Amino acid sequence: MSRLIILSNRVSLPQSEKCVAGGLAVAMQDALSKVGGIWVGWNGEKVEQQTNQRFDILYKSKITYITCPLTQKQYQDYYCGFANNSLWPMMHDRADLIDYQYDEYQTYQQVNALFAKKISEFAAPDDLIWVQDYHFLSVARHCRELGMQNKIGFFLHIPFPALELWKKLPVANTLLQDICHYNLVGLQTQQDQKNCLQVCTQLLQAQKIQKNSLSLNQRLVSIQHYPIGVDVKGIQKSVADLANARSELQTKHLAMKTIIGVDRIDYSKGLFERFNSFAHYLEQHPERRGQIQHLQIACPCRLDVATYKRLFERFKLKMDIINNEFKREDWYPIVCSYESKAHNQLMQFYRDADICWISSLKDGMNLVAKEYIAAQDPQNPGVLILSKFAGAAEQMTDALVVDPTDREAMSTALETALNMPLAERKSRYQKLIHGLSIYDINDWCQDFLNDLECTQYLHNFEYENILSSVLFYPDASSSYRI
Repeated sequence: MSRLIILSNRVSLPQSEKCVAGGLAVAMQDALSKVGGIWVGWNGEKVEQQTNQRFDILYKSKITYITCPLTQKQYQDYYCGFANNSLWPMMHDRADLIDYQYDEYQTYQQVNALFAKKISEFAAPDDLIWVQDYHFLSVARHCRELGMQNKIGFFLHIPFPALELWKKLPVANTLLQDICHYNLVGLQTQQDQKNCLQVCTQLLQAQKIQKNSLSLNQRLVSIQHYPIGVDVKGIQKSVADLANARSELQTKHLAMKTIIGVDRIDYSKGLFERFNSFAHYLEQHPERRGQIQHLQIACPCRLDVATYKRLFERFKLKMDIINNEFKREDWYPIVCSYESKAHNQLMQFYRDADICWISSLKDGMNLVAKEYIAAQDPQNPGVLILSKFAGAAEQMTDALVVDPTDREAMSTALETALNMPLAERKSRYQKLIHGLSIYDINDWCQDFLNDLECTQYLHNFEYENILSSVLFYPDASSSYRI
């Protein structure tokens, strides 16, 4: 019987005191808890020498965890360097922040090869392998070079950039060729899917087969979009179990309207745009001072990367400036927590907040938007203000969708949210929760794995036969070559 093997940069180990709140780790935990399997990745630790780098195995319920530390060089070059100084800014439309270093790229490839080799040591021929995110664009190629013919899928949790952004990266063609070693590439949105098809056909001269498949160097790769969901029923059960426990948010400010923001401190999240819009709103509506408060749960991240260290300092300064300008004796407009929250605690914060404000300048999906709606009280739901640049906006059209770079529009959306009648809040909520319920985390997982099951790694003669039938079979009228 085939198993599911998942590879991601970080692994959420069960003995951790807190679950990572939202994002990829929770999605993977939810997916594996349903179907079982093996989860491979970095355990978050660092060692000095590669000779000290050992893989550990932990068995827990349906999941086997296989993890290892990174060496200091791997952490600096693969993680802080190429992944987060080159790929991340490119994929978030920040060409000005791309800092490509050849040595860092070489280490990135070495780490991709390290995990590919480990998987090859225990994977059975019929095991499905599901690789997650931009840290591992090249793993499939290393697996193929080791002789593996498993069905290998890849899911990108962040945006797939347009052609002009890829042209800014010196190793773009090599990475795109590596991506085409996967049988199936999954992306968050239709726009990401369109970008991927365009980039591969134009930069690699790949052939487009039917609607969403490419052929390159006698390989077939399917390019699809799967908008990741959340565990709606699990979140609803979590908040129901905690219904009698008031969160810190409500205990301290029962009479105050509350806005919640949950973000890593990253330049892609539009934090400064939101804070500036909030300050603008308080200037325009002095009567609201003391009546509303913005709770920001902001996890500092990647502080070993100079860009992020500077960003963190700017973030704290901006918050202090706004608080000093508008504060009263017993009130600050912005309250910030830098501590990560246990997942169930975060869901209670969501439920108690009147408004969730998401201002991403570029985002793959943004699961905060979906978790917030899933956590709401159907009889008294809050309002979601959602950036049009978050992937979730493609589905969640009944939120207040805004352009975070338009300060006046953001301020207007906040006033609309604060004044929205209960009937309209319920109507918007019902449409949003329906959309989340009909395509949740389980549907996302199952759809991807079902499609991966239908793919195959082809020998040359099989490739030629299938390619001929796809290109020239009379019913394949929508197929063409580029």
